[in-house]
Amino acid sequence: MSFPIVLAHGVCRFDILWNESLDVDNNDDPRIDRINYFRGIRTMLMNKGYTVYHSKVAWAANVDKRAADLKENILKILGETKAEKINIIAHSMGGLDTRHMMFNDRNDGKIHEHIASLTTISTPHAGSPFADWGLDNLSRIPGILKKIGLDIDAFQDLRTDSCNAFNERPEVIAFELSCQSKIKCQTYAGQQNFWGIFNLLKEPFQIIEKKEGENDGLVSVQSAKWRDEYFKGTLDETDHLNELGWWDVAQLMKGETPDKLLQRIHNFYAEIANDLP
Repeated sequence: MSFPIVLAHGVCRFDILWNESLDVDNNDDPRIDRINYFRGIRTMLMNKGYTVYHSKVAWAANVDKRAADLKENILKILGETKAEKINIIAHSMGGLDTRHMMFNDRNDGKIHEHIASLTTISTPHAGSPFADWGLDNLSRIPGILKKIGLDIDAFQDLRTDSCNAFNERPEVIAFELSCQSKIKCQTYAGQQNFWGIFNLLKEPFQIIEKKEGENDGLVSVQSAKWRDEYFKGTLDETDHLNELGWWDVAQLMKGETPDKLLQRIHNFYAEIANDLP
């Protein structure tokens, strides 16, 4: 059996309200886990014998804050399990959190030495044109939200220029290349057509499609690849929420029921887990 698995969530996780009241991240009841961000994925994997945890990082804070939170999550898990390493399966910004965590801690705690693998699913490694569009056209919103105590600095770190600046830093390139032989890295992307996209993602889908082509409503296939040698493939007819097992009426266009979608996504995560160190 593999090292413990951490499911690392993305930005602005939509289940935050009921997560706080029901503690869905730590509840082993399958009925409760089915309303988690990662819909029923933890209990499904646990039933197959894996040790699985959810991450819990700042909702939409900047990537360095989220990375520091993720490090604390992992140190706690390593302490509880006495494992030498953990595997991370990250959705969306969770992959950026992980990369920044490893880089930021490369000289001090060296948390990367405790990461056996990193699998990212629709992580905007090269940023998202929708973040560009939002901050360029709604530039006053972050400041207004900050005045009422809502931190959404994460969106600055999701811009294409911010992500590419990080990717192009010589010290980042050197560090990540040095990790290649020690950490298994693999990436997946999602893609959907306009009519199959969750209704609230249709406008972001169009913005991203004009800039980068195929996408899942929030992240393009191009951005999700990271490096070509890491790219394992595309989840076809799968939008950003479908990748977590969440169904929308738009799926009726292709005749996929909620149960069929959930089974398909669960099989996908089970296949990933089966191949982890």
